[in-house]
Amino acid sequence: MLGTRLVFGVLMVVGLAVALVVDESLAPLYPAWLLLAGSALLLAAREISSLLSETPAAPSTNSVIGGVLAIVIANWAPHLAGDRGPTAPMSGIEYDPSSPLNVFSWPFLTFNAIVMLTFLIQGVQYDRPGRTMAKIAGSVLAVAYLGLFSCFTLQMRWFAGQYQGLIALACLFATAKGSDTGAYTCGRLFGRRKLWPALSPSKTIEGAVGGMVFGVVATLLVVAVARNVVRVPALSYTAAVVYGVVVSAAAQVGDLMESLIKRDCQRKDASSSVPGFGGVLDVLDSILFAGPVAYLVWMVLGP
Repeated sequence: MLGTRLVFGVLMVVGLAVALVVDESLAPLYPAWLLLAGSALLLAAREISSLLSETPAAPSTNSVIGGVLAIVIANWAPHLAGDRGPTAPMSGIEYDPSSPLNVFSWPFLTFNAIVMLTFLIQGVQYDRPGRTMAKIAGSVLAVAYLGLFSCFTLQMRWFAGQYQGLIALACLFATAKGSDTGAYTCGRLFGRRKLWPALSPSKTIEGAVGGMVFGVVATLLVVAVARNVVRVPALSYTAAVVYGVVVSAAAQVGDLMESLIKRDCQRKDASSSVPGFGGVLDVLDSILFAGPVAYLVWMVLGP
């Protein structure tokens, strides 16, 4: 199990890295990023709909998939609209502390429209009392969990500056998945004391500490490559340690919160589509929570 997890983890990281590097010359469209992120989130949308289908908050699968897709597309909209001449900035993200979140207006307005449309659809389909509010709540929760949380990760691709989007994403994925791998490995090898048994009986305090160490090391490796090999601005080494600790912690919380979803739905894994991990949602869980935290830390500590 551990060997399978490591092999598929490495393959996924390498595939993502190749796609992002190839995409660098296709700014601001980034079609490979759109294809990879969109496909992963739509698969995760099916999985979370399946998980919640066994609960009173069983969502509308079509609403969840359509809503997540709409938010993904909305993340590309501000970067493709308007004047894109040679002197125009690639995006509104310029590390301006007075307006760092302007670019999120498109996906958040889209989410508002999705909630309104979900109410309308359920109103048209209404036949008897007792189910509609729960169905709306489940649909909105699923779209918010996958769509809104992922906005921060998606928007990192357009960070202003040469290779800044690529480096920011590399730091996020390396830290979050390094933390996942470290927590799993150290937990299997050294785990004794349970971390949060009500949510995940297999996770241990020793694994959590090991995951944080792995996450910090992964961050430092990405920063070292960026600064010394690629020769582009990146986090300072002190900032990288802070980033690694904070983002690793957020990634582990994300993993635990997905465990909460699965436990409440009485399922061990979201699906069996990814060998060694479970489902696509089991791969994305740490990224979903770590993405907003990583975005904020990069805005504060980034180059």
